[in-house]
Amino acid sequence: MQTLDILGVVGEAMSWIGLGVGIPLLIVAGMVALAEGRWERVDIAVIERDGVPFARWFARGDFHERPLRGSESTADDWHSGYVSTRNPENARIHPPMAKRVLLTLGIIFAVVGVIGSVVSFLPAFV
Repeated sequence: MQTLDILGVVGEAMSWIGLGVGIPLLIVAGMVALAEGRWERVDIAVIERDGVPFARWFARGDFHERPLRGSESTADDWHSGYVSTRNPENARIHPPMAKRVLLTLGIIFAVVGVIGSVVSFLPAFV
């Protein structure tokens, strides 16, 4: 096999893997974005009551409160947090990352797939 033929086969494999993984990841990222909705930034007060840390915030004209999860351990103070526009009862101390991770991986795999497709056509034109 010549070098150009090997390059075509490698490009073909890259396109199948890249587009085969990238397009479903982009679809899942879109579905997650639709399911989660938008997140707005709010100020969240973290207080301790009976030894349990609680988060309190004001959203859509009402005060909300919930106990912090184990992964959200922070010092008692004011923090910037995120509240769902669909359900103001749903708040996070840290920004939501699922959509961003899926979108980033989907774009990377899709770009690799497109580059692989272009490379796989090189032997036909050279």
